[in-house]
Amino acid sequence: MTRNKKTVPKPWGDLHPDLLRHIYTNLYDPVDFIRFRAVCKGWHVGTPLSERPPQFPLLLEREPDPLYSPEFKLYSLPTGRTYKLQLPEVQNKMFFEQSQGHLVTFGTGDDSSPRNPTILNPFTRAELPLPFGNCNFFTPIYIGTSDPTPNTDGVVMHVHCPEKGQHLGFWSKDENDWVLRKRDLGSARVFHKGRLFICRNRRTWAIDLPTGDELLNLWLPDQIGDFYCLVEAAGVLLGIVQHNFCTDRMPLENCWFEVYRLEEEENPPHWTKLSDIGDLMIFLNSNNGFCVSANGFDGIRGNCIYFTKWNGKDDHNSRTLIGRYELGEGRSEVVGHPRYTGGTWIVPNV
Repeated sequence: MTRNKKTVPKPWGDLHPDLLRHIYTNLYDPVDFIRFRAVCKGWHVGTPLSERPPQFPLLLEREPDPLYSPEFKLYSLPTGRTYKLQLPEVQNKMFFEQSQGHLVTFGTGDDSSPRNPTILNPFTRAELPLPFGNCNFFTPIYIGTSDPTPNTDGVVMHVHCPEKGQHLGFWSKDENDWVLRKRDLGSARVFHKGRLFICRNRRTWAIDLPTGDELLNLWLPDQIGDFYCLVEAAGVLLGIVQHNFCTDRMPLENCWFEVYRLEEEENPPHWTKLSDIGDLMIFLNSNNGFCVSANGFDGIRGNCIYFTKWNGKDDHNSRTLIGRYELGEGRSEVVGHPRYTGGTWIVPNV
């Protein structure tokens, strides 16, 4: 009798490229995609970043205790999973908002935590020190590269300096140096098509960074008080109105929004109210936001706005609610319960 030979399974690293691609193109959770590439050398080489699937944003939350902790949580809304992220670079440092997956961190200014502002990619851990140490508040407006270099192009930030007020900080190709330019910014601003757009006191400005010239000066329609934030979306500029019913003490279901599009090419330029944004999803942080297409996400629909809101209760298990506002239906609903207060929507830039 001839015994049947046992079939020896192939190592996981030898998966056929077509099968490998079928798996990684369906990993919509950014952490799953990063971990998949880290399994072995074969999977890392066979999973090019150029073919990564659409990445659903994560909510970056900081551990509340101790203050300015280096430990963070990443909350995945589609899966409900929470991941730990250690960032010793942010120990005893603050940050406000994000831009294209980057943070601008800075110390509190005392002896144990000097300002030392730094651009940080929290996923690659790449850092770029900034020269604005005499200033005390920094918010990224646009950081357009995966890992900025000392003479990087495409970095624009809001900088506040004691006794000097608000400034724009950016790298100037012409001067081959970092530049601080005094400018009152307001809270709604975005970098769009090579220009800085600002909304403040019911007016919209477009600023040419190299010269500081105003290229657009436009009043908002009477029905708009002020925009909560400006968002770039598929080559157009959107203004988001958050109505006052969305306060900490009010139910999340009271939150409602309006979306306007800047018709810059028309004469005269004006803002148009939209009833539909197609397959776009808008993710709102404090006074800024970004868009992601729902195309390619199974079971995820567009034409909506995701936002976070304190639940109004001193509940250590869930102080924050994630809401989704449906533009087509004009209503908000609770869709997630991350653990800590606040949080910043972010897509890993790897």
